[in-house]
Amino acid sequence: MTDSERIGFVVLLDSNVLAKPLTRTLVMAAGSLSGYGATWSRYEEDEANRHMCPEQSTATIVRALSGAELAPSGVDANRYGGTSTKDRQVLADAVAAGALFLITEDVDDFDEGDLEAAGVAAVNPDLFLSLKATPDGYREALTFVAQRFKRPERTVAQLHVQIGRAHPLTVESQVSLFPDDQPKPAAHNPPAEMYRGNRCLNCLQTKQDVRLGWCPECTAHVGANSGSKV
Repeated sequence: MTDSERIGFVVLLDSNVLAKPLTRTLVMAAGSLSGYGATWSRYEEDEANRHMCPEQSTATIVRALSGAELAPSGVDANRYGGTSTKDRQVLADAVAAGALFLITEDVDDFDEGDLEAAGVAAVNPDLFLSLKATPDGYREALTFVAQRFKRPERTVAQLHVQIGRAHPLTVESQVSLFPDDQPKPAAHNPPAEMYRGNRCLNCLQTKQDVRLGWCPECTAHVGANSGSKV
């Protein structure tokens, strides 16, 4: 099965995710084995490049190395009037790309009504990875990162431990892969908002009353099968 055949849906990466090498790599590298593909437009790429350190690989370089193409630019961005001015184009680009989810560290910059009108949900990358990265996808992403660590070299398990500082929900969701390795505690408090929109991260459908990425039906189904409350 090719990567394109594995992709069930598309996510668009905001510039604040593209500008963080570890976060963008985790989201991108986990995708092909987790059923999604990541993309971004010229607008997000230019914004990310402006905020990156000189020694970091730019989003442009990453795109060239991965063989990816830029997503089309969205039109009439100002129709999303409730969203912050600088992020209206991001939401328009997500629509143009056919993305179901917009991965961003600034979920609260996107208006709930604008997101619902666009059919797109804004999701924090840690929450997204914790719910959508499969064990195989997560291990693939860690292996990809480990191969690029030279000084010092890191094993996949060591990376898992370190990632807990920035992505605590992600490592918690993959604890069964590394039962003997205790992740480091989070180095920051979680954002006030990690999800906005009405598209369920589990079933991918637009539903009423979606909370933290879960619609009521998926919450009830998983809770009934696990014997625990989601």
